[in-house]
Amino acid sequence: MSLVVNRPAEGPGPRVAAGATAAAEAEYHFLLGRFINAATLARASALAAQWGVHPHDVLIANGWLDADDYYRALAETCGAPFKHTLVPTEAVPPSAATPRQCLATGLLKERARTRHFVLAPDRLRPNALRAVLAELAPYRFTIATPRAVRKAVTHHFAPALARGAVEGLAVSRPGQSAHTRTVLWQRAVLIALGASLLGALLLAPIEIVRAVTLLLAVLFVPVIGLRAVAAYGLLRGIVPASTPDRVPDVALPTYTILVPLYREAHMLPSLVQALSRLDWPAAKLDIKLILEAVDQPTVAAAEALNLPGNVEIIVVPNLGPRTKPKALNYALPLARGEYLVIYDAEDRPEHDQLRRAFEAFRSGPPNLATVQARLNIYNPDGSWLTRQFTLEYSALFDGLLPALDRLRLPIPLGGTSNHFRVAALKWLMAWDPFNVTEDADLGTRLARSGYRCQVIPSTTYEEAPQQFISWLRQRTRWLKGFVQTWLVHMRAPGRLWRELGPHGFFAFQVMIGGTVLSALVHPWFYVLLAAELIGGRFLSLPASLFGVPFWSVAWFDLVTGYVAAMALALLAARRRGLFRLSRHVLLMPLYWLLISAAAYRAIWQFMTAPFKWEKTEHGVGHRMAARR
Repeated sequence: MSLVVNRPAEGPGPRVAAGATAAAEAEYHFLLGRFINAATLARASALAAQWGVHPHDVLIANGWLDADDYYRALAETCGAPFKHTLVPTEAVPPSAATPRQCLATGLLKERARTRHFVLAPDRLRPNALRAVLAELAPYRFTIATPRAVRKAVTHHFAPALARGAVEGLAVSRPGQSAHTRTVLWQRAVLIALGASLLGALLLAPIEIVRAVTLLLAVLFVPVIGLRAVAAYGLLRGIVPASTPDRVPDVALPTYTILVPLYREAHMLPSLVQALSRLDWPAAKLDIKLILEAVDQPTVAAAEALNLPGNVEIIVVPNLGPRTKPKALNYALPLARGEYLVIYDAEDRPEHDQLRRAFEAFRSGPPNLATVQARLNIYNPDGSWLTRQFTLEYSALFDGLLPALDRLRLPIPLGGTSNHFRVAALKWLMAWDPFNVTEDADLGTRLARSGYRCQVIPSTTYEEAPQQFISWLRQRTRWLKGFVQTWLVHMRAPGRLWRELGPHGFFAFQVMIGGTVLSALVHPWFYVLLAAELIGGRFLSLPASLFGVPFWSVAWFDLVTGYVAAMALALLAARRRGLFRLSRHVLLMPLYWLLISAAAYRAIWQFMTAPFKWEKTEHGVGHRMAARR
């Protein structure tokens, strides 16, 4: 399978002047009649002028010419030797060179021979390469493919890349890493609160449960208020963003796409097709499939694909923790783009998403470091869980996050389709490999450093888990990561207050801490209500004065919370045309009870296996449909 990002060479395309065509044929004569015809070269030359790249970049990136064939023929016409593969011990980076420098120059040194180098001349046209070789005649160059050079560079720097992927944040900024679960004062406070609560429960259990529930119910009022603001924004209607003027292809930068995969060999064909539809010059795409060394079936499946030159397979060494953020950290130093986006194996981004993100960066403030696309579900009718999941995602990404954006509050990023300025991402030391909800943590660190995040009106469609056990594992991981994120950033509350400001500080408490707390507390209202029913005290006057405010606040939180959340989900779903899901809004309280079960499981797992990454299986819906 070939990743064809643009139209094939046959058929109408950009026109190129006859003189330019003749010049291209003279320069690339060694390809004509052997690998391509004159029409294909003419179309590639026209696209190269339109994109601001070389004709061979277009040919290889579009899959019209195999990279091995091109560089072998190029070496022959230049009178230089060619190597299809490089032995890592023979071809090494020049002294003091970084991975990025090696990838930018495509240059390696032959270890055993002086004045002998290996070169991947992807940035040089054939005539320019001939001139360079002639000028540097005392030195000898062996031609290799960029893929072979990248593989050698990755192999050489593997230990350093692995250390940076795992230890970078923990060593450079230990206070921002989840490697340590809690600091001393947090442990002391948690132990003291736990002991005090246990003692009080033994003395007066009903009163203490009511007091704690009342306190938490008061804390949930801002959560309800934020949902109400988001629902009002949808109800009022937001003026659609005007379509920006199309930036000429020649002015577009290189864009890196990172796709971490684990045990997802079956997803590769559909992933390739999804990426092929992106509206971006193929020669300016830097696509990296990030695979785990222990996952040999996926590695073998990826290597079996006929991938063009803009796709690179990166194999992450087998080292812990085996998490998505660690894999992303490993690949980040190898990124060639000025901007970068993360996609998962099952993602289906809208075709113009890269252009919308780039336009947001281009027209946004200088401190705009991240652009979050909206996520939604492409299998909402798979099961009752997928319908509830779709309502939840619609409310979050179409209602809640845009409201945070308008209020300029910190945004907990989604796990995919977040676009970054690579320079800002590297300055922040990228992702925390020990945080299993790395996106929410990174969004907070961006805000603390003075960076902004915007939500753009472009959607990436994902697959929602159809089976309960898969959904439970995924939700457990998310909530466990929220616990990690809250504890990490609350190690120094005063500093967090100063860096985020009062509004940002409270937004962090609502979106991160409030998400976990509300899930933990939600079932207790029903427990207390059941106790009232069993005791025959339901709808009767409270036995104590303390019971009046308790039940008043509890009922207020329950009713207004349900109304705000349901209204937000309903408005967001209807805005997307998902009218058939309207009646399922009434079953959201049952779905929240399942989230509560996942929250308690997350707390237990945080204490017993904090870095465990429970993988969500993708492609289940497609396989079930095929069997049916």
